[in-house]
Amino acid sequence: MAKKETKKPAMRIKFRSYDLRMLDATIAKVMAVLIKSGAKVKGPIPLPKKRRLYTVLRAPFVYKDAREQFERITYSRLIDIEELGEKTIEYLNNVQIPVGVMVDLPR
Repeated sequence: MAKKETKKPAMRIKFRSYDLRMLDATIAKVMAVLIKSGAKVKGPIPLPKKRRLYTVLRAPFVYKDAREQFERITYSRLIDIEELGEKTIEYLNNVQIPVGVMVDLPR
């Protein structure tokens, strides 16, 4: 049996945000720049959303049954760059990323 080799991407970029519309707009901007630079791109790949629940007492002393619940949802997308173009890194440095979007470059 021949073993199937998986090719590791040249660069992997992970985007996270609490606002889905802002995240999608940023991904569209980055994808346009990557395609313009001539890079071979896989993605954007939607990752599972992370839901964090918080329960807080409404009153500080007696009313233990009065509680309030909040949730925070984190949306994530992943872009794999298979082959870098000639000016891909230069173009990516010039992209304006909004304040609410976090960008990770895992090693």
